[in-house]
Amino acid sequence: MKKILYSFILLASLQNLSAQNIIDFFYSIPSSYVDDLSPIERKKLVKNKTLIKYGDRKYSLEIDIKNGYLRLDQSYIDGPSGYGIYEMAYWNLKNKKLIAFSSVLGSNGGFHQQDFKFFDYKNEKLSEVSTGYLKSYTSNFDVFINNLVTEFTKSNTKQSIKENLSESQFTIELPRSGKNIKVSFQENFMSDPNYFDKTYGKYLNYKQKMYKWNTQKEVFE
Repeated sequence: MKKILYSFILLASLQNLSAQNIIDFFYSIPSSYVDDLSPIERKKLVKNKTLIKYGDRKYSLEIDIKNGYLRLDQSYIDGPSGYGIYEMAYWNLKNKKLIAFSSVLGSNGGFHQQDFKFFDYKNEKLSEVSTGYLKSYTSNFDVFINNLVTEFTKSNTKQSIKENLSESQFTIELPRSGKNIKVSFQENFMSDPNYFDKTYGKYLNYKQKMYKWNTQKEVFE
């Protein structure tokens, strides 16, 4: 009887864990990560897929529940040319879920990675990951992005160059499908197509890298 009861509790726990999807995590993440959108505003977005705030700030939402991916786009109807791209994705681990959050801000002049965080979701609690899962990762974004740029640059590259590179179309792209994370210096179609290579090409080992998810080790390599 005890064995049957234990099996029932275990099954119920697993069902509860699997019931959580990308929308639930979108509701759970602190407002500061999603342009200060309140839980009520996020629920309206999920329902209607668009939202107008402050009269000129437009949000649109893309959700792929099956692949565990969500993208929130922010732009302006009139006035400023600025925009924001906020992505979320998650991975099923042995006894919890790993959630990644990424944000990119830009304007007509260019774009750059604004933030990136890993969260663990376990026992219905969302907690920020300090280190781990990705070699260079730390929850201190400035340190993390510098570590990441360092992987891309030659060993004698000055710190001032690395700081410039971190704000020069350097982005982290979460997977719409699959499990891998792409980090790259993307093309900036609003500027001279040769400018980046002429200015920074000599400092780089490569312009993009795919960090592949190792299911057994539960890390990106």
